[in-house]
Amino acid sequence: MVNAMYFRRQAERLLALSRATIDLAIAGRLRGLAGEFLAKADELEAEEDDDLSAFRSPRQRQSGGAMDRD
Repeated sequence: MVNAMYFRRQAERLLALSRATIDLAIAGRLRGLAGEFLAKADELEAEEDDDLSAFRSPRQRQSGGAMDRD
């Protein structure tokens, strides 16, 4: 199963490749693809947060998921 961390690692690799190449057109395309991967990672994390919010209490949802230790 592909998760957000996978897309973030791939984006890091693409950015490293973009810095290593002297071809500016290729570097730009690699950075663009890295941006798409980061956007996909953000999307997956948002979906995961939405899925987990069903298991949070209303009080946790109001505080952004932080536990109230009072």
